[in-house]
Amino acid sequence: MEKHVADSCPRCGDIFTCKVNNVLQCDCMKLVLTKAETEYIADITEWEYEGNCLCNKCLIELKEEIKS
Repeated sequence: MEKHVADSCPRCGDIFTCKVNNVLQCDCMKLVLTKAETEYIADITEWEYEGNCLCNKCLIELKEEIKS
C-alpha cells in the first residue's frame, strides 16, 4: 500500500496528499481543534462525505463555521 495517496477532497474537489499510513505526518494533524470542533467536523464528514478525508482548506473552513 502506498504511504502517501493523492486524493480529491469530497467537499471542494481540490487535490491533496493523504498520508493515511503515516497519519502523524499528515497535514491535517497540524490543525489544532477543540473537542467540539473535532466532533462537529467528524459528524459532517461522516454524514455528508461518507467518512472520507477532507483537505486542510475545508477543515479550516469548517473550524471557522463552528464559531459562527
